[in-house]
Amino acid sequence: RTASDERDVIDEKLEVWLREIPDLDARTEGIVDRIWMLGKYLQRTHDETLERLGLTWGEVRVLASLRYGGPPYRSTPGRLAGELGLSSGAMTARLDKMEEAGLIRRLPDPGDRRGVLLEVTDRGGELWRQSVAMQAAKETTVAATLTEREMDQLNVLLRRLLLAFAEEYGPLSKRRP
Repeated sequence: RTASDERDVIDEKLEVWLREIPDLDARTEGIVDRIWMLGKYLQRTHDETLERLGLTWGEVRVLASLRYGGPPYRSTPGRLAGELGLSSGAMTARLDKMEEAGLIRRLPDPGDRRGVLLEVTDRGGELWRQSVAMQAAKETTVAATLTEREMDQLNVLLRRLLLAFAEEYGPLSKRRP
């Protein structure tokens, strides 16, 4: 049997939908629904990873933003709030909890005597690295299921779709639940 012969839950739904809506574009619906379902699986595995490490999505987003900035992994609260789409009040509340948990620390900003810089602590950096490694291990299903050529093809196709959606509908909000 080849993958094109196998059936999944989306095939079952499409049969019903085509019966009810005969002019439905089954190819497009199949693609969209499979991408949506894969996103749900990835979300679930990531939620499990964060729960195991005692982290929240908000905390990981702050840590990731600080890490993506490169060494020395520092930023101002205002810049982070802008990147994450948070109000200053929401950002302050998140940072207070993260500082209390030992994930970040506030330092005086040498360029602004009234300002502060945020820095990832060793503990915060280690938990972020663990979350990335744990999630990457869960995502090996991709490499175990597809050949390198198929992964390259899928990356090209998904990139094309993302670019088309971004052009049509603009960038996604940086907010995340």
